Amino acid sequence: MSKFELFVMYLCAILTLCVMYATQPLQPLFEEILNISKFQASLFTTSILTPLAFASIFYGYILEKFAIKKILIFAFLIFGILEIAFAISSSYLALLMIRGLQGLIAPAALTGIMSYISINSPKSSVGKNIGIYIGITILGGFLGRFLSGLFNDIFGNWRVFFIVIGILLLIASFLVTKISGTKGSNLIKPKISDIKNMFLIKENAFICLYIYFIFFSFQGVLNFLPFELVKIDGSYSGSKTGIMYAGWLIGLIISFNISKINKFLNGSKNSMICGVVIFILGTFLLHTHNFYIMFFAMLVVCFGNFLSHTCGSGYINLINLNHKGIANGLYVSFYYLGGSIGSFLPGFIYTNSGWSGFLFFMSFMLFISFIFSILLKKSLN
Repeated sequence: MSKFELFVMYLCAILTLCVMYATQPLQPLFEEILNISKFQASLFTTSILTPLAFASIFYGYILEKFAIKKILIFAFLIFGILEIAFAISSSYLALLMIRGLQGLIAPAALTGIMSYISINSPKSSVGKNIGIYIGITILGGFLGRFLSGLFNDIFGNWRVFFIVIGILLLIASFLVTKISGTKGSNLIKPKISDIKNMFLIKENAFICLYIYFIFFSFQGVLNFLPFELVKIDGSYSGSKTGIMYAGWLIGLIISFNISKINKFLNGSKNSMICGVVIFILGTFLLHTHNFYIMFFAMLVVCFGNFLSHTCGSGYINLINLNHKGIANGLYVSFYYLGGSIGSFLPGFIYTNSGWSGFLFFMSFMLFISFIFSILLKKSLN
């Protein structure tokens, strides 16, 4: 796999994540200019994330039936057109519908990119290249949030950033035409039943369930931490809340050095176990009501989450020599399914049992993930 092909895939990944998260910092602005409620504004993000939990398995199957290159060309062409359409629309329903359509494209883009990288990379480089891909998605999510707000402040118009991203998406679609096709990962085209059969392979099931509970817990902590900070301070502080997410930068460090980490810990299986243990330690540190300790705890939580995710995504590609598209689709679906449910279900625990009860519940979910990491290690020994 050439450096140019990797560059194109990583560029596409950054742009996809920019599309997914660019509306988040602008939701208060949309609430004001569109005269909508906070809940309605939040749907701009929900509408694009929800399909990732359900459509990725289907797209994993489609990606093995048809050429990944052609699907990516089409996906980013439509992505770009829809992004420009979003930038020039003024109706809430039109904007929401466009986001929903983009939500149907996002799983094809992300699953296709990960599959292309894993299929075309030498086996010795799969873990490293997928690790960098994870880091790139982290960077893309940050840039989408940061730059959309920055462009609005600089130009006094939220639409400018979306037009720029739309143009870049169209350029990305053109660049994909210049990469080579995927190598044949298998000679037999998959059947629908292969999706079920892929999950019935116990190692795949262990990895998917492992990451489900990891991202369930991570999204739970991220979503309800701001409410606890308000209780601690007595008022909302955007800067204090924002700095809590600085731990995302740790994800970049981990993803770009995952090969060294795996070597130090003697393999991906051990790294996955360490990741969930570190995450659990972070949740215990969050029990304190000292801001600085909680800030450090979030660094620990992010370290554990991103170590788990980077190793999990790389490992499922490493152990599946055939039907990588389906394997990636399963992984992405369980990842986002855990995140989507974790973003609201733990709220009932938080409301009724408080912060400590909430964190104990998160620790219990992570313990389940820990069990699956142990089962995975034993099954592969």
